[in-house]
Amino acid sequence: MLFSEYVNSLPNLKVEEIKKIAELTCSSTISVYNWVAGKTEPPLVKKKIIAEYLGKPLEIGRASCRERV
Repeated sequence: MLFSEYVNSLPNLKVEEIKKIAELTCSSTISVYNWVAGKTEPPLVKKKIIAEYLGKPLEIGRASCRERV
């Protein structure tokens, strides 16, 4: 499941989840919203943190490390 799909599947918890991910990754909420929207991609280190938090494996693929967590 893509990170953006996961976050968008949480309609009532979306804001809280964005804030928690921002806190865990030492990022701004704007950065996390950009990751969710696909405008930018988080660095690999932050992807690993997100994957651990979500309890999902980090999938690193061909041309993209996309945000599959």
